[in-house]
Amino acid sequence: MEPDYEQAQNKKSQVTQVLRNSLIEVGIEPQATDELITTTLNPAIAVRAPKKRVSDVKLDVDPAQLVKPGNIKLSISTLIEHIEKSQPLGVTPKHEPWLGIYAFIELLRLISDLQHVTISENDAMVIWCMWFVRARRTNTISGKDLLTKINSHLIRYERSALSESELETSLQNLKDISAIRKSKNAEDSWYLVGWVKRTY
Repeated sequence: MEPDYEQAQNKKSQVTQVLRNSLIEVGIEPQATDELITTTLNPAIAVRAPKKRVSDVKLDVDPAQLVKPGNIKLSISTLIEHIEKSQPLGVTPKHEPWLGIYAFIELLRLISDLQHVTISENDAMVIWCMWFVRARRTNTISGKDLLTKINSHLIRYERSALSESELETSLQNLKDISAIRKSKNAEDSWYLVGWVKRTY
């Protein structure tokens, strides 16, 4: 089987357009989107080409066997690392750090074909804060006092506190797109998913 690089390139172009539109939607200037995508988002996104059989196969073969789907791997942990590197301590950031995450999870929603889920900036703020207040050894965070922990973290960005209902909505959205899931090892805890892969 041979990789279909043309289809993979088309998919990369579609991914870039989704990211650009999402960033503009949350207030990033159009001329600044390409830099953010190149330096921060792209390192966390891998588009692998589908594979197709060469043309000398028998005609009676099931068409589904002639192609191996490509996939898109989104690494949330890598994204967080690159956002941290791009906004060092003591330097006033150009924009809120979770705006790139918003574009990222909106892409995840689209490639997961979840039409019933509507991603908001709150969802991006919640996942950003959860990564900073999590237990690093287990990548989990307790649901107890989660709202207080997140709002305490948001203070440094001079953002309004989230309500209980806003947090619950964001947690459900993040769970639906597979960015978080209930921990198997600890009751009332969330596990932060490091990466997600979808076929295309």
